[in-house]
Amino acid sequence: MLLEDLAVREAAVTSDAVTAHAGALDGRAGVVLAIGTGSVAVGIGTDGAYARVDGWGPLLGDDGSGARIGTAGLRAALRAHDGRGPATSLLNAAAGLFGDLERLPARVGRDGNPARTAASFAPEVARAADAGDVVASAIVRDAAADLAETVLAAAGRITPDGGPLPLAVTGGLTGLGPALTAPLTDAISGAGSPVRIMPALGDPLDGARLLALDRATPHARLVVRARRTSPHSPPPTPATPPART
Repeated sequence: MLLEDLAVREAAVTSDAVTAHAGALDGRAGVVLAIGTGSVAVGIGTDGAYARVDGWGPLLGDDGSGARIGTAGLRAALRAHDGRGPATSLLNAAAGLFGDLERLPARVGRDGNPARTAASFAPEVARAADAGDVVASAIVRDAAADLAETVLAAAGRITPDGGPLPLAVTGGLTGLGPALTAPLTDAISGAGSPVRIMPALGDPLDGARLLALDRATPHARLVVRARRTSPHSPPPTPATPPART
C-alpha cells in the first residue's frame, strides 16, 4: 500500500515499539523501558530475539506507569478523606487539582480516558514523595519496583545467560525526577543485574530513519521491506468534492 501511494522504490515497516528501541539505543541490542501514562519494556537481543513485557493497558497491566501512580495517589487521598487510611498531603493535592473530592470519580472519567486523567496526578505524588510524605513515598517506591521487575523480565527473555546489555528509559514519566528514577535505578542495579543503565540516545523518529537505512542492526528480522518491481505510476488525482450548498 505504501508503494502504491509514495514515489519511492522501497518501503520498510515495523512496530513503533521497535523504532523507539532503535532510536533510544542507536540500533544496538538491549532493553528500552518506555514509561508514560502506560508502561512497556522492549528487549532485542544480539541475535534478533524480541521480547515485549507489559504494555497491557491500565486495566490488566501497565504496572508502575503514570496511570498506576496517579490512581494509587488518588485512592490514598480518598482513603484519607474517608478516615480509612493514614493522613497524607495527597488529600490537599487532589483537591487542588480536581476540586471537590465528592465529585472526583466523575472528574476522572469525564473526558473518556480515565487512565490519562489519573496519570496527570502522578507529578503531585512525586512532589509529595520528595517532600517526605510517607504514603506518597511508598507509592513511588512500589512503582519503581514494578518497573524494575518489567525491565529484568525483558532482559531475561533475550539474554538468559548473557552479559549485561544497555538499558535506556524513555517517556514522560522520567520527568518525575529522582523521586522515581532513584529507587528505579537502585532496584535495577543490584548485584548481577543483566542490564546497565545509559541515557537514551535518540527518539523513535531517529530509530525509524536508522532502520530504513541500515539492514545490519539486530532489529532486521522485525522490519518488513517491500521493493517496487515495476515502474512507479503517480497516484490518481483525487476527485473534486461537490460544492456545499
